[in-house]
Amino acid sequence: MRVAVEEPLPRGLSRDSIKQSVEAQLRAAGIKVLGLGDFPTGDPHLRVVITASAERSGLLAADVQLDFVQIVFLRRNPQVTFNRAQTWKADAQVALVPAAQLARDVQRELARQVDQFIADYRAVNG
Repeated sequence: MRVAVEEPLPRGLSRDSIKQSVEAQLRAAGIKVLGLGDFPTGDPHLRVVITASAERSGLLAADVQLDFVQIVFLRRNPQVTFNRAQTWKADAQVALVPAAQLARDVQRELARQVDQFIADYRAVNG
């Protein structure tokens, strides 16, 4: 499993710390995490997208989205490939958070979504 964190990220969030956090959670669940340069057939990976609105009155809206993406093809015509297709998506929630707590709330929501992925992954992969 590879983890990709989309940029740009809201200010105060680090791509590396988010990636490391997701990878640690996957490893703790016994899911193999691939290293840099490892691209199995279909390039399956978890994609993390985090967005936030502009701050207003000390608050901002934050959206965390975790999905599973891979290269797919049509069985009836394998010559036709789709660059990336979303084959799983977490139940996301947009939250209104104090700007000073953005990183903490994003990490909490991301951990919840990774837990959801792990449960679904185990249900499919035994």
